[in-house]
Amino acid sequence: LNFIIIILIIIIIIFFFFFCQKIIIIITMLSMSVFNHGISNFPLFISLLLAIVGQSRKWTMDELLTLRFPYLSSNDLYLDVCKAGGFLADIALTHEEVNEIRHLRSVALSKTALSMKDRHHQKMTSDQDNKTTAQSNNAQLQRLHRRHHGRSSACNNDDNKKGSSCNKRRNRKRVRRAATARTERLWENGVIPYEILANFSGEHHALFRRAMNHWENYTCLSFVPRTSEDFSYIVFTIADCGCCSFVGKRGEGPQAISIGKNCDKFGIVVHELGHVVGFWHEHTRPDRDQFVDIFYKNIQQGQDYNFEKLKSSEVNSLGQGYDFASIMHYARDTFSRAMYLDTILPKPDSVTLERPEIGQRIRLSPGDIIQTNSLYKCSKCGQTFLEESGSFASPDYDSKARHNDALLCHWRINAPKGHRIVLNLTSVLLPENVADCAPENSIEVRDGHHNKSPLIGRYCGRFNEPILITSESNRLWIQYQATAEEIPKKNLLKEKKKKRGFAAVYHVHCGGNFTADSGVIENPNYPYDYTPNSDCVWMITVPEEYQVAIIFTMFQLEQHEDCIYDFLEFRDGHDEDSPVIARLCGYSLPENIKSTTNKMRVRFVSDASVEKYGFSFSFIKEFDECKTTNHGCHHKCVNTLGSYRCECDIGYELHSDGKSCEDACGGYLKGENGSLTSPNFPNLYPNKKRCVWEIKAHSQYRIFLNFTHFDLEGVLV
Repeated sequence: LNFIIIILIIIIIIFFFFFCQKIIIIITMLSMSVFNHGISNFPLFISLLLAIVGQSRKWTMDELLTLRFPYLSSNDLYLDVCKAGGFLADIALTHEEVNEIRHLRSVALSKTALSMKDRHHQKMTSDQDNKTTAQSNNAQLQRLHRRHHGRSSACNNDDNKKGSSCNKRRNRKRVRRAATARTERLWENGVIPYEILANFSGEHHALFRRAMNHWENYTCLSFVPRTSEDFSYIVFTIADCGCCSFVGKRGEGPQAISIGKNCDKFGIVVHELGHVVGFWHEHTRPDRDQFVDIFYKNIQQGQDYNFEKLKSSEVNSLGQGYDFASIMHYARDTFSRAMYLDTILPKPDSVTLERPEIGQRIRLSPGDIIQTNSLYKCSKCGQTFLEESGSFASPDYDSKARHNDALLCHWRINAPKGHRIVLNLTSVLLPENVADCAPENSIEVRDGHHNKSPLIGRYCGRFNEPILITSESNRLWIQYQATAEEIPKKNLLKEKKKKRGFAAVYHVHCGGNFTADSGVIENPNYPYDYTPNSDCVWMITVPEEYQVAIIFTMFQLEQHEDCIYDFLEFRDGHDEDSPVIARLCGYSLPENIKSTTNKMRVRFVSDASVEKYGFSFSFIKEFDECKTTNHGCHHKCVNTLGSYRCECDIGYELHSDGKSCEDACGGYLKGENGSLTSPNFPNLYPNKKRCVWEIKAHSQYRIFLNFTHFDLEGVLV
């Protein structure tokens, strides 16, 4: 019998080979299972096959009673911070972290203390009266996360088995620190991809960029727009928790950083990004009682858990002393019962009796910078440049310095999008006769933000003539590596006078030719006020048979009725005399712009008088996909800029595939028996659905419901 089944499966594989790759995988699994384990696993794999082939069809009672369906979950594990397992002020915790904190402290924190209901967000205060209080909405906190990957039956069925792999993962002891000790919580190469949701204004975009620039300017971190290749990234959103974030990289797909009402201040955003980087609050250090006093009687009821200190096994501050000036420190009246009552105060100085200031939300402290560079093992030399021009040199490029130490330095140059960087290596003095310029004793320049970006060139030897390098993107990454030198004592004076290393200058250029399907262009000096006396020209080209579409994110130029001072001009073509599509200035966000050809000329001009925030816009290739016959929409196709969407007739709903239309869920059911399923069963049900079924039987009958499969997001009790 098994042999006959295998033959039939092979025939099916051949038939479906050109139609569905997923079906081939499932059927192959089925044949292997039958061959190894017999016919007993046949119903399970038939269920898997039906789950893919018949995802939108009706299911009979017999099928629901006999078939087994796999457990599935969506990939929004950390995308909604309101589903966190608990909060420590603005730090979102997973359920696992809540249990660990309870266990490690040997203190039973009540559900009230760890719930989000009636939770008042931390008050952010500083000397400059930078105060804000973000109070969360009345939302339930103890909710189950959906796992990014489908929950395996092994973990579902064997969770209670002693020694199971699931329990081993859950019971593994973890060490906490003010800066996370877990390497998997650190962002690879210090690169943090981000996405900003569309409900934020252009001013918010600029604010977030300024906060990210602040971290980049003093550390080796890089915040970059996320691409399709980035599995883990942060998403700026607005959640009921107000200002809150997870600590470090969660590693399960996108994770939210909430910047809610009254949180859109520079210092607060920098603080929340500190949690993303991997920092807890400064006052949780185990040695904090030597430096601060906690006044529990002044703390709001149910909020005292936010002032718990962690044990020495949990916290390691990377060798740094207690930092009163840290942007990660609580303010003196955080969670206070009244504004005039202090909840946390530094101990007075033994000599002056003065208390240090705490809770500033202005800038990173020197201690914050040192800890971050230590946490991410930043090179001892190098810098991130955000200015339009600058110069730098290797530490050993000094005739008075001994250069027999090994060096590894990194410099990063960041420019606004739509700009290019010209790097001029004015002097290169490295050992000669180095074969193929090996990484040792060389300068490496890459077109991007880290060591995996495209290599522009590797330079070594001694050059008297400048070396000019132009980037294709708006970022450059430079590495300098030099080996240690053995200098005999008799040659010490001579070697000291001999230079080694390099010197360089750079300049950021606006404008240029851009040939791509899509891109982003920003004003010079974005996200800050644009520079005076600018004159930039961008030539945009998209593939043939497409048009160029412009979508604005932010726009704020000097206002004038005829736009004669500062303006942004769009022309339908690359020539200076091509037809003008629009000439823009002022403060209103313009409507979308579209060319008639695949080319567009964009010019930005500013005078020497008034500077504003500037502009940021995206360009995309535009084509009316609904004019073709392969859009795949079941009922209606609606064209949008850069894409299209499908819509359904009245009485139908759009399937989760975004193209098919199906009967609206819910309805009136009558009859002696029947079946009903959630939309898209057995695959993931869609978001924001509300289905109501009314089942009616004759008055002398009662209705019996038999749930054959149940897997919904729930609430922990």
